[in-house]
Amino acid sequence: MKLLIALKDNNGMESVVDERFGRANFFGIYDMDKEKLVEIFENTWKNQEHGVGIKTSSVVIEKGCNVVIGAKPGPKAEEILRAGNVDIFEIKGLTLKQAVERYKKEKGD
Repeated sequence: MKLLIALKDNNGMESVVDERFGRANFFGIYDMDKEKLVEIFENTWKNQEHGVGIKTSSVVIEKGCNVVIGAKPGPKAEEILRAGNVDIFEIKGLTLKQAVERYKKEKGD
């Protein structure tokens, strides 16, 4: 299972979860099976006028992520995620490491 986490910065497991979904600065992908961070990439579309949540949702599905962690996506983005069977785990203000631990604790994975 892969988690996509919206991030403010690129500091590995100490990166801070962003308060935004589509306009986050970076995204991290954490592989629950391998128990490691496999990728952090910059959100190159964050400054587009429209459709950033939709673009982000499409990337989540393209990268094979099962869960997004961060702020609640907008309605169109959420619709795409739900259609792709992607769960949404709302959390803010924690590090990536803390967010993954909270997810494991609350979801039992």
